[in-house]
Amino acid sequence: MAGRITDGVIEEIRARVDIVELIGARMTLKKSGGTYKGCCPFHREKTPSFHVNPTRQTYHCFGCGEHGDVFKFLEKQDGLTFMEAVRTLAEKVGVVLAQDTDYNAQNRNLLYAIHAELAAFYQRCLKQTKEAEVARAYLATRKLPDEVVERFGIGYAPLTPHGVLLQWAKKYNFTPEQLVTAGILTPPKRPDTPDDYYDRFRGRLMFPICDRQGRVVAFSGRILDVKSHPAKYVNSPETEIFTKSRILYALDKAAAKIVKHPRREAIVCEGQIDVIRCHACGFETAVASQGTAFTKEHVSILKKHADSVVLVFDGDSAGRKAALRTGALFLEEEIPVRVASLPKGDDPDSLLRDKGPDVFRSLLENAASITAFQVDTLRQAEEQPDSIDALNRVSRGVLDMLAPCPSAVLRARLLQEAAPLLHLPLSAMEDDLEKLRDELSRKAAHAAAYHARNENAPQPPPSRPRTTPPSAAEPTADGDRPMPDGASPDEVPYPLDAAPRPRPLPRAEKYLCELVVQHEQEAAVLDAVETFLPFDLLSHPLARDIVSAVLETRRTGSDKLATLRAALDDPTRDQFDAVIVAEGKMMSAREATPIDAARDLITRLWTQNLKSERGRLDATSTPENDARRFNLSILIKRFETQPWETISHFMTQTQAAALKAGAEPPATAVQPSEPSAHEADAPFETDDETGIF
Repeated sequence: MAGRITDGVIEEIRARVDIVELIGARMTLKKSGGTYKGCCPFHREKTPSFHVNPTRQTYHCFGCGEHGDVFKFLEKQDGLTFMEAVRTLAEKVGVVLAQDTDYNAQNRNLLYAIHAELAAFYQRCLKQTKEAEVARAYLATRKLPDEVVERFGIGYAPLTPHGVLLQWAKKYNFTPEQLVTAGILTPPKRPDTPDDYYDRFRGRLMFPICDRQGRVVAFSGRILDVKSHPAKYVNSPETEIFTKSRILYALDKAAAKIVKHPRREAIVCEGQIDVIRCHACGFETAVASQGTAFTKEHVSILKKHADSVVLVFDGDSAGRKAALRTGALFLEEEIPVRVASLPKGDDPDSLLRDKGPDVFRSLLENAASITAFQVDTLRQAEEQPDSIDALNRVSRGVLDMLAPCPSAVLRARLLQEAAPLLHLPLSAMEDDLEKLRDELSRKAAHAAAYHARNENAPQPPPSRPRTTPPSAAEPTADGDRPMPDGASPDEVPYPLDAAPRPRPLPRAEKYLCELVVQHEQEAAVLDAVETFLPFDLLSHPLARDIVSAVLETRRTGSDKLATLRAALDDPTRDQFDAVIVAEGKMMSAREATPIDAARDLITRLWTQNLKSERGRLDATSTPENDARRFNLSILIKRFETQPWETISHFMTQTQAAALKAGAEPPATAVQPSEPSAHEADAPFETDDETGIF
């Protein structure tokens, strides 16, 4: 069933959940005045700085800055999406979510039931049948203890008697056709043998494949007698509940561990046994793709939980190549990626089994960046790695990997690492990288223009971010060079079929956006912006959208910045990304606190707006114009010279409306205005001395 959840329902769930009970069930909380406190679950600390406010139904850590409500806590702790957290808490407190009719739900529920019952059947076969002795012996040679076998639901698909699954299906009221739909049986090949169904997994060690919610959706079967079958592993075909590109093995177990990791770092392996071994040895952030190479869809799924990844692939040539391909996908999604180099002939399973967790942990801690790993791999493939032609090939490989990465910060950091490894000037590599990115941008723009003119043309590949406008002298895809009437090629700044570059963000507005993004968990900063800065003082639409998204994220708990980014075109997304990765130049230059920086920027925007309004006045001297100009000059002077406590009284919505109507407050003593409705309804207004709850 597909839920349709309104704001009212979300508020009802939030009101019913006791945040102290929810968090207290997972960690130790002690009452401290009107709040509860304990050691933060999101970072390592010895002195408690994590506070839970039962009145506000919020939590805040004064050590790492984590802040949110009951939904945010489950998102961060368990790696859930906002809607998953809503559904989990709704079930906990008995709130019924509105439902829309889903005509496929019955079929999906049937498939879930078949896989759940079958997984339990396979586990019983492994434990109890004499035939499964070979499977138990195999697990013993792999040194997988019973507890781990139980945790991962490993089982055995019996080889005999013939038709055993048909007997099982009859007992549990499943039909053979339903097992065919589930991908367990294959249908009879001849019409004269209607009961000759074939068990796809017979005689194999069975690994259940679970979705993010922990439901069994497929199986992977490993042959125990390699000589009897050419395929070492057989996986379930794709069904209505199983798509290979949307499933990561063991993510249901690893997601909560990943989000609690100090760096939110995931371990990515190649095989299921590798992942199981990692979890068995305490490395519980390990996942793997399911029967296929890592894809962009896998990266997008993992990105919801992980901020960085470390690849632990086999140490042979194929493993190194797979690591490079996978690392490139993570870079395209702006995820830092490192690679742990295993000795040749080893995989994570054998290394952990034979050399122990300490050696494996050391490899993880010393894992090289994807760029350093790439340079080492490419140089190993060269007969004369220091020759000029080899240097050219290796450097080009590095640039090819970095060019699609949208993050300027990540590109710059990895390029700084690559240059000394190749004994090349950083500036030379930066120049070549920009040329390559421009080339990718031009090709994408030309392909998009060609596709727009030719509806039947193949769909172009996704465009890369544009860094500089392409040259006007470059032809379009059909060889023409469109220009405005009477214009020469030198007067055209970029092809007319390419998207124009958006207007840059004004400096103060850009700094404000950077500030609220970097300090989205600091209530005092957001309160100041929400209370004292009318949105119409922001002249750039992207600035309004970013500030609005941050404030909306605080109110709803959902990631409105991600939603905003997805809706932007490529050039505007570049501007957005520049704001997200910025390092707060204004604050670092002035050594200001976040709230001081917020007040300074708000004052600056008000002053700029007042000056602009004064500049738009008619130059004609009339009593009305002269009075308005005089009053504006007085206000500008006050904003430039008086302290925040004085000028903030002019910044409420009531005063903003008065200013726009032209009615100026008297130039004498300033009286505070009554709080606006907007300010009075602010969700974080409180008596609490910290200003957080």
